Amino acid sequence: MGRLGTFVTGMICGAGLLWGMLHYHVVRSPEGFYFVPKISKSLSEPYVDIRGFELSDWKQHRSLAAAIVQNNQAELLGDSSLNTFRSQLRSAVDLLLGSPPSSSPAAGAGDPSFDFFETGASTPLQ
Repeated sequence: MGRLGTFVTGMICGAGLLWGMLHYHVVRSPEGFYFVPKISKSLSEPYVDIRGFELSDWKQHRSLAAAIVQNNQAELLGDSSLNTFRSQLRSAVDLLLGSPPSSSPAAGAGDPSFDFFETGASTPLQ
């Protein structure tokens, strides 16, 4: 392959990586890597290592937390001590996206309105 072919291949690879960075967060958790679709298309937070995140860290990465909740991957948020934060975040996402908020009181473990946080359909990439 000549110089022009190498250049074109590099341009195609670069465009593909840029597209991926605009549309997905790559999240590293203790279970592996996850691709979480972004809510708004931007170059912010293309890769985030959430191992060891605490509540203060999630408050600094609100757009990532909202994307995780919106895509029903809330098991990535970690500990059950974040249940209140999850329900508040879910309400905020519902308001942002125009979905009606849940009529149940604060959701917790065992609450049927909270089950979507406990059953994640995603699997980590190994």
